[in-house]
Amino acid sequence: MTTDFNMRDPAGNDRAYDEYFQIATYLETNFVETFPKLDLDSKLHQLEYRQRDDQDYLRHQYCVGTSLKEISAMLRTRTARMLDDAAFMIANGSKQVQPLSGFKRLSFGYLALAVLLSKEDVSTSIGQLVSTDQKSRSYLFDLLVRAFVPQHPVEKKYKADKFVSPWLDPVVRALARPPQQRAAALGQHMQNWTRLMRGLGWKPNLNTEPGNDKLFCDFAFEVALAVCAYDIDDSAFSDHPYYPADLVRHYRAHVRGTRDAWRAEGVGAGVAITAPAPPPKADLAKSKRKSLARWIELVADGDNDATEAVLEATGKVRKVKDLDELLCALSDNNLAVHADIKDDQTLEIQASDLGEARGLGPFDGPSTPPQGPARCEAILHAWRDWTAARGYVQVGIDLQDDAWHAVLVRQAFHDELLQLSSELAIPPLPAH
Repeated sequence: MTTDFNMRDPAGNDRAYDEYFQIATYLETNFVETFPKLDLDSKLHQLEYRQRDDQDYLRHQYCVGTSLKEISAMLRTRTARMLDDAAFMIANGSKQVQPLSGFKRLSFGYLALAVLLSKEDVSTSIGQLVSTDQKSRSYLFDLLVRAFVPQHPVEKKYKADKFVSPWLDPVVRALARPPQQRAAALGQHMQNWTRLMRGLGWKPNLNTEPGNDKLFCDFAFEVALAVCAYDIDDSAFSDHPYYPADLVRHYRAHVRGTRDAWRAEGVGAGVAITAPAPPPKADLAKSKRKSLARWIELVADGDNDATEAVLEATGKVRKVKDLDELLCALSDNNLAVHADIKDDQTLEIQASDLGEARGLGPFDGPSTPPQGPARCEAILHAWRDWTAARGYVQVGIDLQDDAWHAVLVRQAFHDELLQLSSELAIPPLPAH
């Protein structure tokens, strides 16, 4: 069934995928034999599971390296079956039978395969499969569906889910930016993508040999959907091992100019996008954190989740021995500027992200100089004044390298941060 040559999953194992498809074939045969003998309630439960399994099968096909042509054929078969199963369930009293949820990665995977591979109109099938239950809807999923199915509704308010917001919200924030900034924002998000997937099965040195780690059968399908929906340049991250670049190439070569030619360049869902609100913060004046934990908490502006994520990466130490590790962890959690000396685009995106995370709104750097180190200097000067007017101080960090490093801290805690920096051997620079 599998070959190393075709494998898309960066950590995939032939034997593990063979085992999955063997079990899937057995369950398929068993379903055909046993389903007619079940009572109605059991039939409805089995069909609900089969809708999930059909999506999972398609995602496994993509990850293992099945050709896009074969996946397209299976997609037609499985989608037709999902629609038939939904019709049967509705006819027999089930209420919520639409399997595509805005909070499930499995649904993003199915949606990407369905809308990026098919040359045929998908609006009817997608419209019937996307859940209308408010509890199953997310802002990003609805925005992406609407870009391909223009009659799909996008609500004014959505309930946030803290378990999925870490991988949903960065894409929404990227799309909420001006068109010329979206590519850089998505590129930065892709740098963090595997870290965000740790709770979902990814980890460094993943060993998917049978008997060890489970397969991490997933890709950044939500990013691919955003790229195709909003016609975003993905060249800076198209070689990321978990970015489904061949899906995007197929869509642009065979679908964008035909089936989706109705959609103007870059408009996506055709509605204004609102960036997610910043997360709730701890009261910095009442905190009992000490040493590095307190330093991180101050530059995180009280964001407990971000503070804990950085501490998990660095450990609780009395002196920081690896400054680059600390700055990488801070940058991964959108707590620091950490950009190459010539990379003005990344610097501007990171500076804006730090402001938005504190509820200060987006930051737009000066347009001149046009690019490179000179523009970086201008951005940092403008950002210093912009944050100071809003009660924050920009603190540079000296790694003695060819890059820009800086954090933000509230003015009221600036002296405390400098004292902690001295104790922890984190060398600050004067504000730019």
